[in-house]
This record gives sequence, C-alpha cells and structure tokens, in this order.
Amino acid sequence: MALRCLIVDDSARFLEAASEFLKREGITVVGVASTSSEAMEQVQELRPDVALVDVDLGAESGFELARRIAEAPEPPPVILISTRSEDDLAELIARSPALGYLSKAFLSAHAIRNLLDNGKCEHEALVYTTMEEFLAATVPFIREGLEGEEPLLVVTKEANLSALREALDTDARKVELVDSAAWYRNPQQTLDAYARYVCERLEEGADRMRVIGEPVWPRTSVRAVAEWKRYESAINVAWASTPVSVVCPYDANELTEDVVADAKRTHPVLRTGRRTRPSLRYTDPEVFVETLGLELSEILAAAP
Repeated sequence: MALRCLIVDDSARFLEAASEFLKREGITVVGVASTSSEAMEQVQELRPDVALVDVDLGAESGFELARRIAEAPEPPPVILISTRSEDDLAELIARSPALGYLSKAFLSAHAIRNLLDNGKCEHEALVYTTMEEFLAATVPFIREGLEGEEPLLVVTKEANLSALREALDTDARKVELVDSAAWYRNPQQTLDAYARYVCERLEEGADRMRVIGEPVWPRTSVRAVAEWKRYESAINVAWASTPVSVVCPYDANELTEDVVADAKRTHPVLRTGRRTRPSLRYTDPEVFVETLGLELSEILAAAP
C-alpha cells in the first residue's frame, strides 16, 4: 500500500511541486495545508501515515505545529522540512517531538521511508548499463547520507570508484571507498566483513549507515554464482533489523541475464536514479535459496 502523506507549507508553489514529485515516486499525497489550523483539521480528517511540516509557516512555527500534532489523538509521525541548514536548527529539532528532519533539497520518497523505517534494513538493487545511470543513482544516495551524517561505505569496481571521486569532488574524502576485488572474495567472508563494519559503526554511535556494494560475480562456476545469489538473498534476513540502507549495483553489460533477473528476486526494492519502487518479483529468501539447491542457514551465522 502506498504511503499516505500530508504536506504543510506556506508556499503554494512548493506544495504543488512537492506533491507532484512525491506522487511520481509512489507516495499518495492525501492533502496539503498552508496554516496550522488547516493542518490540524486534515490530520484528524485524513489520518495520513506521515506529515511533512515546514519549520517556517509564515507567522506560525512548524515546531509548534509538530507539538500540537503529537498531542492529538492517534497522531501521525511528523517530519520537519526546510531549506535551512539542519545544524542551524539542531537544538529546536532535538526538543521537538518530530520524528526527524529533511532538507527540501533532499526530499524524496526514499528519504521519507528511511526516517519512518529507521531501525530496518533497506536492500535495493540498481541495474545500470552506463556510467551516467550508475552516478544518477549513487551520487544522490551518497549525498543524502552525508546530509544526514550517516557513515558511508562504497564497495565497487575501480572504474566506478574513479567516477564517484570525480562526481563527489571534496566530499569523496567523507566516504569510505573500497575496490570490490579486495572485498568480495567469497560470500561468507564478505558477509563477515560487512557485519564487522556495521557493528563498529553502531558502537561508535551511528544511528544508521549506508552501503553501496557491488559483488564480483564469478564467470565459470554455476555453483559459485548460486552461492553469491544466496548471499544477496540472505542479506534480507541477516540484516532485517539492522539500521542500514544498502544499494547493490548490477552492471547489465557485464553480467549474465539470469544474474540480473534474479536481482529482482533477491532485493525487495529497485532503484533508478533517485527513484525507488517495490520489486514485484521479490521472493522470500527461504523459498528463493531452496530453488538454488542450497541451504539459507549455512550463511546466516554472520548476522550483526
């Protein structure tokens, strides 16, 4: 079921633009409001799943509106939005009952769901055929993570790393970039390495992390390919309650058709550019791994 959203902002132009953008990304905008009184009425009448509230509502305060919504019967979670820097608003955000904050520059269905599902793993497949398609999806994903001060690990082939360094410019220093050839040696070792990374970041106080991980797919062994498919499916179980967003790129020019096709069975979400959508072919890991002739339990010992 599509997420039902109420947008509160005193700019009619922003309300129209944000509504159209979020609708294209699969969110149902059930209502818009430009004042606190309109917003309170619509919260009660429409029962949205989430309310996006601008911190500046003309002469009114979005922070005060967030408090009023929180005190209403069966209130929806509130996400504060603004063009202002989160650092400038940090104290007010911390004292607010709102779920979190999003810059309008990074407003997206993915960012909204990321806040709503803060304690859960998001596992996405990115099928690309050009460097432009790769960058169009990964750069916004990385910049959203930097905006939210989330630790970022990118494991991909060297050509992609070079392109990301150029696209990110000085921000590339804030991202851990690793050549996939050194990381993806075998499925169990890889899952262990990711488990260590996640545990270390959680111990350091991170609330959520982001990972871009592109396996090195074998070309000669059917069994080895099946084991890597099992690895991708197992992530959905191993990290089910882990606060991490994972994007797994698949280069359709280099991979076999069956590997690309099964990406839609091992990933609950598909990404294209900044947009995401549910994978209609996603298959329960136990069922999928059984079709490979393998056991899911054999690889799950590395769950963080």
